[in-house]
Amino acid sequence: MLFLVGLGLADETDITVKGLRVVKRAARVYLEAYTSILLVDKEKLEAYYGRSVVLADREMVESSSDEILAGANTSDVAFLVVGDPFGATTHTDLVLRARELKIPVQSIPNASIMSAIGVSGLQLYNFGQTVSMVYFTDTWKPSSFYDRLKENRQIGLHTLILLDIKVKEQSLENLARGRKIYEPPRFMTVAQCACQMMEIEEEKGEGVCRTRSLAVGVARVGANDQKIAVGTLEQMSKVDLGSPLHSLVLLGRRTHDMERDFIRDFAIDKNVFDSVWAEESSIRIVMSVYLVHGFRWPRSAIRIHIILENIDDAAPEWLISPATSSALVANFRKLYPDLMLALPNLRFIEQYDPIDVSASATSQPFAFVADKVEKCGLSMDVGEAMGRGVAAEGWGALIELRDRLAPGEKVGWWVVYNGDEERLQLADTRRSGAGKESEDHGCKKSKGALKKLLRKS
Repeated sequence: MLFLVGLGLADETDITVKGLRVVKRAARVYLEAYTSILLVDKEKLEAYYGRSVVLADREMVESSSDEILAGANTSDVAFLVVGDPFGATTHTDLVLRARELKIPVQSIPNASIMSAIGVSGLQLYNFGQTVSMVYFTDTWKPSSFYDRLKENRQIGLHTLILLDIKVKEQSLENLARGRKIYEPPRFMTVAQCACQMMEIEEEKGEGVCRTRSLAVGVARVGANDQKIAVGTLEQMSKVDLGSPLHSLVLLGRRTHDMERDFIRDFAIDKNVFDSVWAEESSIRIVMSVYLVHGFRWPRSAIRIHIILENIDDAAPEWLISPATSSALVANFRKLYPDLMLALPNLRFIEQYDPIDVSASATSQPFAFVADKVEKCGLSMDVGEAMGRGVAAEGWGALIELRDRLAPGEKVGWWVVYNGDEERLQLADTRRSGAGKESEDHGCKKSKGALKKLLRKS
């Protein structure tokens, strides 16, 4: 039988009792030595197990697995894996190959960083997809991790980032020349990971891993000298957590107050932590879900209308604000007096997800023009609300208003989510007051240019 035995995270004593029994009776014992490492050397394991151990590097496991599986159908072979046996896809492949050879397989689990990261105080069910961070080179800087970070952040979840290790790796030159010369082992640090994250953020600019994004760095989890540090990515880029192995967690926005209280003790600077936490928390405090009857007004048409009608007090990107709503209603009453008599409760509703930090999130492609708006509580009877219907004269007026503002758009019922009606914003330079002022000036300049263009056409 092939036994995949998890070794845990730190030293020789982390193996389970069941795993140790398997090791002691196995005909051969292999130690997988490239997806992760223990904090002790092979000799210490051999002394504790009372067995000789064969190091299995990447080449052996991925290209010479027959050597490992030889005889496993008639005797026991133990394949030792740091952490849990199925923490790496390589080990799944080994099991599939054993099955093809009709070799029975048994897995003996153990702790891995995927579960042990709970030592940081972050709750495991608040984690999303786990990602890996590889070493960048001058010509290769993969950024696929960024999309996974973004997906997790959009639903408020933490992201565990596993950091690259280079064990028995060849340089490009030696690889090209076929020389079995290996580079010294390298283990990525939390500081290096934070730097690479901010580098890709500078390129992408979607606010996923900003300099002030909070993160948790861990080192040597499970060992007596394990370390935990909490701070912004900028702070983490300068932290020294000592020898390997390191991992990093980018915090999500659904962080519970109990998590906050726990991780605050590890803060590099508690004042900075409190300040950033307050900024991040500010976007969680207000949310609304509406059931609306109306139509979608495309943002491009909104901008043109506001410019041509000289509605200086209106913000075309945020119609739900009281000042903009009042200005637009007054304008509609002037332009369409008969229609507005039948639409006394006309409102403008915006959709907005504050967890979405992409550049396009603050300017949605349309707003909703509605003659009937129901604000949902914890629950509501949607059928009852819709059943109350809309007066016939109101329906006809809304159809005509739609034809004037947004021809072809559907008039019907919509459920609209707005996570922050007051548009509470993060304190970064892209969303600062200065930035808004420059946007306002740019809008005023564009009004004149657009009017001239429309007059010419």
